[in-house]
Amino acid sequence: MTLDALIEKIISKNQRKFMLFITALGWAFVASGIMVLPFTQKMIMNEWHLSRVFATTLSSSTFIGMFLGALIAGLISDFIGRKNASLLFLIIASTFSVLTGFSSNPTLFIIFRIISGFGFGGLLPALNTYLTEFLNTSIRGKYLVLLESSWALGSIMIALFHIIIGRNFGWKYDYMFLSIGLIPFLIILYLPESPKYLLLKNKNKKFEKLFKYTLNEKIIFPKSTKSSIKNLFEKKYLSKTLNVWLLWFVMSFGYYGVFIWFKGILAQKGISIIKTDWYLFYMYLAQLPGYLLAAFLIEKIGRRKSILLFTFGTGISSILFAFANTNVTVLLYSMVVSIFCMGAWGLTYAYTPELYPTSFRGTANGTSGSITRLSGFLAPYYTAYFLEKNNIMIGLIGISLLFFITGTLNYIFLPETLNKEVN
Repeated sequence: MTLDALIEKIISKNQRKFMLFITALGWAFVASGIMVLPFTQKMIMNEWHLSRVFATTLSSSTFIGMFLGALIAGLISDFIGRKNASLLFLIIASTFSVLTGFSSNPTLFIIFRIISGFGFGGLLPALNTYLTEFLNTSIRGKYLVLLESSWALGSIMIALFHIIIGRNFGWKYDYMFLSIGLIPFLIILYLPESPKYLLLKNKNKKFEKLFKYTLNEKIIFPKSTKSSIKNLFEKKYLSKTLNVWLLWFVMSFGYYGVFIWFKGILAQKGISIIKTDWYLFYMYLAQLPGYLLAAFLIEKIGRRKSILLFTFGTGISSILFAFANTNVTVLLYSMVVSIFCMGAWGLTYAYTPELYPTSFRGTANGTSGSITRLSGFLAPYYTAYFLEKNNIMIGLIGISLLFFITGTLNYIFLPETLNKEVN
């Protein structure tokens, strides 16, 4: 019996749904923790009298931490387990997000955001790997896109909290709200470790106890490979790694390039500052249909065609948004950008773990995430540059070209994994 066949046999449908629900809570928490920045950035700039460049540094500081967290998340996850890695990153992210709300100056704000970013950056690949190893082949893609879709719920949640509380009582309350990360932390404490991880680490007795299953049949394990970043550059995986890293880089660059300075982009298009919070809320809301469409298509037309569709959709809608000059068209095209961009994100998270074996899947997810954080660090500076030049249209066209190139290269060079077992 293959490892995937065993997982399908011992994990019930309800167990998989519950794992999706709990990991989605953690995912939504990360979204709230990162997407609080577009709402609070202007308030912080005004309170501490910061320039746009320094405010960009405040925003990008999160991604310094996320880069470091994502870089070692896979190694930690492969070493101490998927569950323990998730718990570790959750408590770091929650604690220092709340402390950010008590910052009395920009220096403390940056320090706390770097450390909380470390937790955010590590938590995403840890949760992704954790859930993946409970899923059977037929639903894996859909469930991983649904996990990513909880990003939209977290974004909407922080948007509503800010509109109701934060903008009326102060930005510090937005960060204190992030103590909600303790909710998934307390629940995950009582969840089992990944069954695949336990078996690969020869912890058979623990596996049998947790999953109430006696291992009588012979299990066919994937070829044992020591977890190392070097594995990603083996001849068999080199093309996959380079294309996956490009995909993650561009997803992040486009997303944070637009969202972090979204209010600044709207201001340059003549949208009233009073309306910008609601425009951003509607843009967050539009993420949901993007994820749901991606979750449907990933199991219908496959990974490669879906990514091609959503990357080209993001590129085209970004150009339309660049040229939009009325309230209606700005809102409409910004929502379309959100639909396609977040659909592409969901596909990226679902596709990546399918391209690597269990032995270093955590490492692959973690290093891909670190590329994303590097991109997220650079993106706000990119957008700020074009805002300073009063020519955001050119900046948006540049982002659209990146999506066209990436979608094409991924379609050509990456394999289809629809209905294929993950070793």
